[in-house]
Amino acid sequence: MSVRNYSPVLGSIVALALASCQETTTAARPRVDAPGVPVSVQSISGAPDQVTTAFAGLLGEAAAERKMEIVPGDKPARFRVRGYLTAQPTADGQTALAFVWDVYDESKKRAQRVQGESLGRRGGGADPWAGIDQTIVAKAASDSMDAIAGFLTTAPAAEAKPDTKSKTRTAQAAPEKRR
Repeated sequence: MSVRNYSPVLGSIVALALASCQETTTAARPRVDAPGVPVSVQSISGAPDQVTTAFAGLLGEAAAERKMEIVPGDKPARFRVRGYLTAQPTADGQTALAFVWDVYDESKKRAQRVQGESLGRRGGGADPWAGIDQTIVAKAASDSMDAIAGFLTTAPAAEAKPDTKSKTRTAQAAPEKRR
């Protein structure tokens, strides 16, 4: 499947999801919070459009629950993430929704890869996406944000960059020559 870039649409969906979210907690699973680290979701590829749209919205909700700062693609971010989704049948006849996130630092080097999968209902014939429902998409989005937040809480702090514009130089007097 071709790689699709959803940055403009994704930014809007995530922003709307964040704006409409109320903080909730779930006792069933431990949640990892990662406040104060700006992250930009650059793309989600591999899934049909309707799955990608649903996943992006749920990803925004999961980020808000974890107090993560999701910023649009054109804004400064400490990390940028690119996601990949695949659906495949399992040996026992279910369908697995697998996710992989590459997390890039400010210098565009991959800092971390996180991955996982959620099991769906029995497959819908030849199309594995037919076995993926909203519950599985929500679980994958939540697990994705837990994995990304887990990395963010252990990532080294950004190094301070020297401000070359405001550097001051100290003039030194040349040593006097003896005559």
